[in-house]
Amino acid sequence: MKTIAALYARVSTQRQEEEATIASQIAAVEAYAQSRGYMIQKALYFVDEAVSGAKLDRPGLDRLRDQASEGVYQVVVCLSPDRLARQYALQALLLEEFRRAGIQVEFVNQPPVSDNPQGQLLLGIQGLFAEYERALITERMRRGRLHCARQGRMVSPQTPYGYRYILKDEPNGGHWEIDEREAAIVRQIFDWYTGDAPMCIYEIASHLEAAKATTPPRQAKRWYASTVGNILRQAQYTGQAFYNRTQNAHHEVGQPRRTGHGRRKAIGRQPRPEAEWITIPTPAIISPETWQAAQERLRMNSQTASRNNKRHVYRLRGLLVCAACGHTLVGRTYKDQVTYSCIYGGKNGAPDLPTHRCSIAEMVVEPLIWQAMTELLQNPKLIAQAWLTTPDDPASIVEQGEKERLENRIKFLDRQQERLLDLFQEEHLEKDAYLERKQRLDQEQQAIQNRLHEADQKTSLEQSKQALLAEFEQYCQRIQTNLANPTPEQKQEVIRLLIDHVVVGNGEIVIKHIVPTNDDCRLKPRRKSVKSVTSVY
Repeated sequence: MKTIAALYARVSTQRQEEEATIASQIAAVEAYAQSRGYMIQKALYFVDEAVSGAKLDRPGLDRLRDQASEGVYQVVVCLSPDRLARQYALQALLLEEFRRAGIQVEFVNQPPVSDNPQGQLLLGIQGLFAEYERALITERMRRGRLHCARQGRMVSPQTPYGYRYILKDEPNGGHWEIDEREAAIVRQIFDWYTGDAPMCIYEIASHLEAAKATTPPRQAKRWYASTVGNILRQAQYTGQAFYNRTQNAHHEVGQPRRTGHGRRKAIGRQPRPEAEWITIPTPAIISPETWQAAQERLRMNSQTASRNNKRHVYRLRGLLVCAACGHTLVGRTYKDQVTYSCIYGGKNGAPDLPTHRCSIAEMVVEPLIWQAMTELLQNPKLIAQAWLTTPDDPASIVEQGEKERLENRIKFLDRQQERLLDLFQEEHLEKDAYLERKQRLDQEQQAIQNRLHEADQKTSLEQSKQALLAEFEQYCQRIQTNLANPTPEQKQEVIRLLIDHVVVGNGEIVIKHIVPTNDDCRLKPRRKSVKSVTSVY
């Protein structure tokens, strides 16, 4: 019965694929398998085209590894170890994985490696040389691209919309050339955006999408506003492109993502200093003045966009909460009227919550809140009443007589510990008995210490409350003159000082005030941090 072999081949770049190096690998592996008497089926050809060997995330390799445990084949044939993986650590991992599955790995360009220390050493040395070769090739290619860029030759075949790349093997190749059909659309976009009757980006995208004769850029399936915005930001249209503008940001791996959840797993990109940029001349499609006018309008639109709109003041921002779902209401301004609404009452809501609508005008809710705040500031004793209605934990209340008894019990237990130690040192008590009795004494002492600590905290809290009451009453007296005709800024400061949040329901609002529970509370006028607050109805 013939041995069934699987074939694995890989090339790193699209250029290698176009030059048919993958075909030469497959031919060499097939000839090797025939000379060894192996049987190779077309279903067992695992090929990765234009995939780097510095990673294990490869479609062909994944399928090869998945079928290894199924016993479909007994041998894996590959051209050389660097085709399997470029890094020695990855080679060792794959070879160990195949060995555990009972599969032999053979390479065409090297003699069979015996399963002994000398053979494994030879294989390891070859893997290290392959890794060194990859690093050397990467550095040479980087320096070669920089040299070409400094000579004014275009090194990137990825062209913006409006250009096409002339291959290097063509006469006078290796540069960008204007695509007149696409360039006409680019000029039209800039004219619409910077003309006497300028159109917004969304209008331009809609107009282009309606005109089916115009095709969008190759990366897009249709004309989106983001596609038009990207075209308006391309500096290459003015006659110069830039190379070496960004670099790898290895430090971002493992850092929290800027958007979404989780941490970054891949290496990101970050801009280089402008002095390191390399300028490459390109055919101009628009004038620098037109491009600069577009950038100026983009900058102005960015500053006046709704997400950056600072013209309106939302004094209740972050304080109003929907009674149905608990989400914070979002403020919107229409015709100088501010309304706070819940955006999670419809399709954005949780599936277990019914559809609801929660909306309230600022002109309705703010006077009610301010009236409640005015009554509170004019009558500081309401804070004292809130404290009195806050239930205390009976277990935390320690009377003065009980505190003295607990302190005496601590002293008695200390004497018991000393006597117990004397008995053990005089060998009147075994070690096990000593440890058992000492553990009981330690547990009782710890319980009493915890009880006394809670009592001290309770006493300190009561003292803080009394001091805060006196200070808050003085503060209310000082601002009485400002309550009659306060400025919007004063209103916002007072509301955020005294309110935790406001629950908005159907026809009612519930104001939850802040009641201080320790010495460091934001109700103190000079305090800025919040350590602990409790909300009450």
